[in-house]
Amino acid sequence: MNLARSTLLTLSLLTLPAAPAVAVDRTTRPYRCVEHIHREVPGQDAHVVLIDMRCPAIDVVATRPGDRRASVSGFAQEYAAQIAINANFYDGSTCGLAMGDGRVWRDAYRDRCGASLAFGPCADGTRLAYFDSVDRPTTCELGWARQVITGWPRLLDRGATVFEPEEPIGMYRFHPRTAIGSTPGGATLVIAVVDGRRNGIPGMTSLGLIPLMEEFGVSDAINLDGGGSTELYIAAEGGVVNRPSDGVERRVGNHLGIRVIDP
Repeated sequence: MNLARSTLLTLSLLTLPAAPAVAVDRTTRPYRCVEHIHREVPGQDAHVVLIDMRCPAIDVVATRPGDRRASVSGFAQEYAAQIAINANFYDGSTCGLAMGDGRVWRDAYRDRCGASLAFGPCADGTRLAYFDSVDRPTTCELGWARQVITGWPRLLDRGATVFEPEEPIGMYRFHPRTAIGSTPGGATLVIAVVDGRRNGIPGMTSLGLIPLMEEFGVSDAINLDGGGSTELYIAAEGGVVNRPSDGVERRVGNHLGIRVIDP
């Protein structure tokens, strides 16, 4: 790990609110092949969803270009997804590559968003893969991909912490967070949604997401849009299960959803 990043990570962890040595988790299984862990400890309110990508009941869907700027719950209902989260940073269009049902967002802008996660039926049996798209925000190099979302920065690369010199200062501040990751070989998709910006619950630094993702065996992970956009929808558990910091749902650029066939 880069020394500068190591120091910042140490400082970010030292400034976390005190928490008991053992986290108190509430675990549910709302659907086949899905586990939802809600962790509430002093200073932290986080949700982690584990999705078995080897399960034939699991189907992944992302926002088509014409359906931009919907709320997470609106997207979930429109796309018949039982689980949904917010995805790319956005400003009119998405920051970085986005694809829904094989349709690429042709007006996506580059900036520094280039940590992409692709979903689709790859010939070798892989259903998800990470790749770098920073110089190709409107072209997907993976011919098998049907859904793509992109974030920044990449947090883990094959188990190693990633350091990007141009990381935004917001990485080291406490905010609501959304992140997504994969265990080795793409066996499990891991979604993390961390609440913040409320009394006693400041949120988390992006660096703080790294040990959280590692705890659940993630080897590759990216930071997605956060702040007031952070949201997790699980239909079987009443809809929006976290507490968006705006107090209401925000319309976001694009989304990622999970459909469970015969839940």
